[in-house]
Formats: sequence, structure tokens, C-alpha cells
Amino acid sequence: MPESAESAESAESGRLARTRLYWTAPYVAVGIFALTMLGLVWLLQLRDAETQRNAVARDVQWAEQTMRLHMQGTEEFLSQLARDLAVSALDQNGFQVRANQHIANNGELVNVVWVGPEELVRWTAPFDTTDWLTGDALSRVQAATLYRARDTGHATYGEAYQTPGKRHVLDVFVPVRHGREFLGAIVGVYSIERVLQYLVPSWFGEKYHLALIGPQGETLAVNSSVVDLDQSISYSIPLDPPGTGLVLRATAFRTPSQLPQALPTAMIIGLSVIVLWTLWLLRSHVQRRVRVEKERDRLFNLSLDLLCIVGLDGVFRRANPAFERILGYLPDDLPGRPLLDLVHADDVPFAVEQMRRLAEGQPVSFEIRCRCADGSFRWLDWSINPVREEKLVYAVAHDITGRKAGEEALRAESAFRKAMEESVMTGMRAIDLTGRIIYVNSAFCRMVGFEQEELLGATRPFPYWAPEELELCSQNLDLTLLGRAPPSGFEMHIRRKNGERIDARFYLSPLIDANGVQTGWMASVTDITEPKRIRAALEAAHERFEAVLDGLEAAVFVADARTDEILFANRAFKSIHGFDAVGRTVRGVAVPQPERGDYPVDPRGLTAADLPRELFDGELQHPLSGRWYHVREHATRWVDGRVVRMGIATDITERKQTAEVSRQQAERLQRTSRLITMGEMASTLAHELNQPLSAIANYCMGCVTRIQSGSVREEDLLAAMQKASFQAERAGKIIRRIREFVKKSEPRRSAVQISDVLDDAIGFAEIDARRMSSRIVPEVAPDLPAVFADRIMIEQVVLNLIKNGIDAMADLPPEQRVLTVRARALGPRAVEVAVIDRGHGIGDEERGHLFTPFYTTKSEGMGMGLNICRSIIEFHDGRLIVDSNPEGGTIFSFTLPTEIASDRTVRRS
Repeated sequence: MPESAESAESAESGRLARTRLYWTAPYVAVGIFALTMLGLVWLLQLRDAETQRNAVARDVQWAEQTMRLHMQGTEEFLSQLARDLAVSALDQNGFQVRANQHIANNGELVNVVWVGPEELVRWTAPFDTTDWLTGDALSRVQAATLYRARDTGHATYGEAYQTPGKRHVLDVFVPVRHGREFLGAIVGVYSIERVLQYLVPSWFGEKYHLALIGPQGETLAVNSSVVDLDQSISYSIPLDPPGTGLVLRATAFRTPSQLPQALPTAMIIGLSVIVLWTLWLLRSHVQRRVRVEKERDRLFNLSLDLLCIVGLDGVFRRANPAFERILGYLPDDLPGRPLLDLVHADDVPFAVEQMRRLAEGQPVSFEIRCRCADGSFRWLDWSINPVREEKLVYAVAHDITGRKAGEEALRAESAFRKAMEESVMTGMRAIDLTGRIIYVNSAFCRMVGFEQEELLGATRPFPYWAPEELELCSQNLDLTLLGRAPPSGFEMHIRRKNGERIDARFYLSPLIDANGVQTGWMASVTDITEPKRIRAALEAAHERFEAVLDGLEAAVFVADARTDEILFANRAFKSIHGFDAVGRTVRGVAVPQPERGDYPVDPRGLTAADLPRELFDGELQHPLSGRWYHVREHATRWVDGRVVRMGIATDITERKQTAEVSRQQAERLQRTSRLITMGEMASTLAHELNQPLSAIANYCMGCVTRIQSGSVREEDLLAAMQKASFQAERAGKIIRRIREFVKKSEPRRSAVQISDVLDDAIGFAEIDARRMSSRIVPEVAPDLPAVFADRIMIEQVVLNLIKNGIDAMADLPPEQRVLTVRARALGPRAVEVAVIDRGHGIGDEERGHLFTPFYTTKSEGMGMGLNICRSIIEFHDGRLIVDSNPEGGTIFSFTLPTEIASDRTVRRS
């Protein structure tokens, strides 16, 4: 900082300090004078108050001594009564006379009583008292005072208390003793109010307000009801009688003629305030003038607007610092410079015209562009007032460059909004509160076909109202003006200028101005002609869709996946389950449907992400009618977004009946096939049976011969008969097996061991195999699980496949005619049985027709064996497969479910 600036700043600080000292000194002098006077007055008043308090203390002590002397006289009287009573020198009459006389001479006493040692009142005076009655018992406090007097042997004062008559009293007990015998006490009862009335001189009561205060600080008695007291002149002294706890307080009366103590203080303070006030007014006046001058300069220098003084010739005389902040010119550089040097060249003619008006004495206000120090231009709003007598003009300029930019932006925004309004497809129409059109956009004009000039200012009926709906349109306008238009708007027919009719929907909202006041109603208008046409087409399509569903013979329904409520049902469904089915539950109308466990997933837990999904496809029987339906359920999303089950139930009762007839015919065909098989094996079976029968006959004839010859031994007969019995059992077993194989029976599925079935089938087939010089090799895996099947039907399949294999190897050499029967487990749920031959094999063309009914490659075959076998295996939920044997020949294999895997299948069946 330069030294000149520092010295100027220090000089200014010194000047301000001296100014503060000049103005502070008078205030300090007045304050010191006022404090000195107040101190003197306070000392004088303090001395006077101390003198008065000393006088009160002396008077109160004298009054206390006076009261004590009177009470000592009463104590001596009571003691004399006690002595006379102790020596029996006083009877009741004498007691009454002496006590009443003493009470009459001492107004402070109200009762004199003799109380016996048993705490009961014996004598009392005066005789008409109601507080002490003969025979009354002492209270607990009075009894305590009695015993204290007995123990001390002299007069004892009790505590002050209140009688039932609301009078405060004080008791003094004087003990009565005859030798060591305690005869009770003479009690003197003082009235506390009378103590102040009779024991205090009258001049004392006129000068002071006396009060007897109890042990708890309560006022028991006063000598005057005057409350205008001087509490600063007061003195309290305890009464001399011990044990009473009474305090005598004296307070001086405030005399009306006495000069108020606060008057000198108030006068001193008032005069000091007046002096200070006059000094303050003088200072304020001077400071206000100085402040106005400073504010004028500060306003000129600190104003955010440009302030300047210009001569009528247009030359700057003075400028404020705002010129540097806004235009970049130093205020000291502008004086002597023409104002027109700062004006934009395009605005100079306009500025010259304004300066001419100023020279004529007219105030002007204009906006021009002024050059900045950096060469740029800013917009300034000038307000200039001339003072012709001074030949000066005082100018104020406000920077409006931002406002000009805002106006330009506002114009651009308005143009943009105008373009946006012209480009929207929704029509906009505004009416005022009387129903007059005040605004329409281009979209609305294009919609109705009228020009903007034809619509603005129009009132009802509007040009675009259809003549046939004038009343309805007028009602809609009334609802709009009343603010009762529905939130969803309303539809109306619009007549275009060319007479064409279109449908439109009006949506209404209040038109609020910038001040929050409603000025009208704004309507957005949408052409709904095409949407209504599309909606009508959709409704027609929906009706056609329902007609198609109602024309189906299958029952179709849609149910909520969570609540099971039926949401839709076609006519076929309603005719079966009732026309009130919609709204009820699927189980409530007894719709045939699977159990929850038959669904792959619980439909109630499906979400939109799991859709679509197949739920069920199977055959179910109606629980009431007994008819069979093929039910297919699919999970999908409903029109409202929730997850539903769509079910289609087709009546397949006739098909099931047809299938049952076919099944029965297939069973008869199977039996016939078995009979044919037995017929083909008849000669072989006859030869097989001939051997055991011949052996039986030979054994029997040998036994007969030996018995007839007489040379028979029991061991030989027993051995021959055992062999005959074995052969008979063998023949019976063959006959029983044949009988079971060919007899007619219903399929009965149960748990059987596949090894036992294969043993029986191979036992049958071995007869024919030996005839054909073939060999059957079983390969049965150990510990195979039991299968769930009909034993005879599976035995028929195995026997048929073995017979086909043996026939296929008829052209091979005998040593190559080997047929393998293999059984193995395919996991815990299935068992596979394969019959493998080494015959000529089956070609691709023959394999395509292998299971076709009545197709056969044998000259004597019927073409039904393999078809029947496949039907039997599929009945057992298995598959019959034909493969080529890598070693030559064919492999026929089929699968059967185990007992564990068939549990679910049996339940569904």
C-alpha cells in the first residue's frame, strides 16, 4: 500500500476518534453528575431509615417488656390459686369469685381452669364458657404442656392454637402440688387478639402496625387492618415466655403527608435524561446532515446503475464507478468526453434527437447500445432529467443486456412453441368463462375444416357443431363452464366445413394465468373416428371368436390359477356344468381335472415369467356322469395380466367304448393266437406227453407182473411206484401249463419275477426247439427287480418272439441255431428283455411293415403275432423295439416297468 494512502487512512482514523471524543464528553459529564447526586440522596435516605429502625426497635422492646410484666402478674395470681388449692384453702365458689374478678381486671385472659392429674377439667371460670367444660379431656398438645409443667414445677406456656370458635389462644399451666403429690394445674388461657388489644399502650398501636406471628410464620393477630405500611421500617422480637414460639412484629405506618423517598431520585434522573435527550437531538441533527451527504456520495459511488452528470452540450461532467464495472471506463477518464462517443453508430441519430429534447427541458427515457472499453456493445436503458438553470442533466442508465437477451430468447421460445403447437396432431381449443372461443391451434382448424379467423370469437352454437346434436353439444358446453365435465372427457360428432362427420373426444382442464386465476377452459380434442372403427372391428372379431368357441363340441373354460375361479366358459361347457358356471370355482362345478400331484408344477405358484406352459394332457372320467373326457390344460396370461388355466375337455366316451370293444377283440385274438400256437405245437406236445404216460404204464405193468409172480419185494415196488409218480407229476405239469396258457382270463397285473416268466416260456419253447434242432440259451441277470405285469400276457410275448426266432433260423446248420434270451435291469425303474436270433434278418422295407396287421413273411403265418405283442407291451407302459444283430439275425427287445416305477402309472389308470 502506498505511503500516501496509509497517511490518509491514519488521518481519517484520528479525525473519527476526535469526533467520538467530542460527542462522548458531554454524556460522560452528565452521567457523573447524575450518579453523584443519586449517591448523596441514597446516603441521606439510608441514614434516615436507620434512625427510624432504631426507634422502632426501642419501642418494640419496651412494648415487649410491658406485655411480660402483665403476664408475670397473671402467673403470680395463678400460683396463689395453686397454693390455696394445694392446702385446701380454696373451694369452687371461692375459685369462681377470684378467677372472674381477675379475668374482669385483665382483658387479655378469657378462661381460668383447674385441670386434675387425670387430664380432666374440674373447675372452670367464667362459668358460662364453652371452650373449657367440666369433665372435658385435654388435647394431646395440652396434655404435653401439663406434664411439662408437672416435671419443671413452675409455670409453663404451651403452643398457640385455634379453638373451635376460630379464636387463637395461648395456655399457661401452673402446677398444683401438695408436698410430693401432683394435684393437677391451674391453667390461664390468653386470647392472642386481646393480648395486642389490652397489653399494648394505645399510643403504640396508633404509631405501629403490630402483629403476633406463630411458630410456622402464620399471622395470629394484628392490631389494625391498615395495609399501607412502610416495610422498610420494621422490627421483630420473640416474646419472652419460653415455649410459645410467638414473635412480635412492629411495622411503621406510611403517612400520606410524608415526602416520597423516590422523588429526589426521580427528579435527578429526569433532569439528567432531559439533558441527555437534548444532547442526543443535537447530535442526531448534525449526524443526519453528515449522513445525508455521505449517503448521497455513497449512492452515487456504490450504485449498481450508471449515474452521471452531463452538460447540455452532451459532455460528461462526472461519472460513478459503475461505468468501470459495466462499460470498462474509469470514472476519472470520462469527464470532458462527449456522450455520443459511447453510442453505437446505428443509434447516434436517435441519441441526437433525445439530446435535443433534453435541451428543450423535456425528460427522456430511451434504450440504446453503448460501446464498452473492449469494443463490445451493451444495451443501456437511459432515464435523464434536465435542470436548465444549472445547464446540466442528471442521467441514470441501467444495463438491460440480459433482459434484451431474455427477450430474444423469449421470442425464440415463443416461435418454437408456436411451431410445436402447429405441428402437434391433437387439436387445442380454449374458451373463456362465458363460452367464447379465444384460441385454436392449426391441428384443430385442420380437424374441423374452418380457418382460425372463423373460429376465434365464436359463441354457441359453434360452427363445427352438428345440427342434429345442437342440444347435446350445448349441454356439454354448460357442463364445461360449470366445471362438471367428466375427467374422462366426452365424445361428440363434429361437422366439418365440407359437411363430413367425424367423431372426437374432448378432454377439459382449467386455464390458469400467471397469477393463479382461472380465465377459461382448455380442451384437447382427439379424432377418434378411426379408433372407434377399429374398436368396432375388434368387437365384431370378438363376437366371431365367441361364436366359434360356442360352436365347438369341446368344453372350453378359463380359470384363475390362484383362486380357481372360472373367468370364461363356452356354450358346451355351460351346457354340461350349468349356465351359471362363470364366477364359480372349477371344483365347485365338478369339472373333471387332474389331482395337484399330476401337474408338473403347481399352477398356483406360476408367474408371468413362467408362461406359456403345458400343464396336463390326459384322459379323465367325470365324477358324476361317468363319461370320459380328454382334458388338456395350458397356463397362459389373461387379458388383465393374471395367470390363468385354459382347459379344453373333449368327450371321448364313444371312443373309449370303441377302444374297449377293440381291446376285448384283441384279447380274443390273443387267445386265438395262443390256441393256434398250441395247435402248431400239438404233435410235439403229444410226443412230449407220450413219454411220461408210456413210462407210467411200463412201471405199473412191471409191478403187476412181479406181484403176480409172487417174487416181489417191497423196496422194488416202492422204487417203481415213485418213478411212476414222478412221471405222472411231469405229465400233469405239462397239461396244467398248457391249460393256463390257453384259458380265457382278464388281464391281471401284479408284481412278478421276470426270471420265472422266462423259465416257463422257455420250458414251452424248448419242446419246439428240440423238434427244430435249435438251442435256447438264457442270460438272466441275478437279483432283477420285480416287474408289474400280467404273467400270461408277457409269457405269450416271449413265447411268440422265441417261436419267430426259431423259425428264422430254420435254414441254418443245426450247430448255429442258437437263440439267446437276455434279461437285464435298466436302472431301478425298468427291466429289458431281449430275444436274439442268428437268422436271415429283416430288411428295411420289411421292418416298416413289421407291425402292420395281417402282414407276415411266413407262408403259413397270419400277420397278427407281432401286432398283438406290441399292443401287450404298450398296455404295460413299455416299448417293443426291433434292431439288427451285429452277429447276424435280429434282436427283438421290450421294456417293462418295475413295481416301484409303476405305482404312479397304476394310480392314474
